[in-house]
Amino acid sequence: MRFLGGLRARSLRLLATGAFFVAVIGTAQATDAFVVVVNSSVAGTNVHRADLAAVFLKKAVRWGDGSVANPVDQSGTSPVRKGFSETVLHMPVMAVVQYWGRQLASMAASVRPPTVKASDEEVLTYVAKTSGAV
Repeated sequence: MRFLGGLRARSLRLLATGAFFVAVIGTAQATDAFVVVVNSSVAGTNVHRADLAAVFLKKAVRWGDGSVANPVDQSGTSPVRKGFSETVLHMPVMAVVQYWGRQLASMAASVRPPTVKASDEEVLTYVAKTSGAV
């Protein structure tokens, strides 16, 4: 529920949202790093990289406790998204965009890519207000 993730760790730490973390995100963006931020409704303090990737690729739509996972991403030009996509999803941003194009063309209309927000602040606001958000 509340932790800061190391980029090379096998599992990533989750960070509950709050004003303090705006500064952390700002620092992370400056170094093309990222932190994983979750809504306080998400149970736990760690998530395996593969499980987080499954949530963002909508291969898993629920957290381990059964609650709905609501991933949010940044714009395709964001250095934070680039770092996240390459580290967690093991794909460049363009490959993720192509993945979603294929999914939308072949799957039921109920499967949608993660919500996209334009800035760290918009992501933090979404995560703070949305149950299950990451």
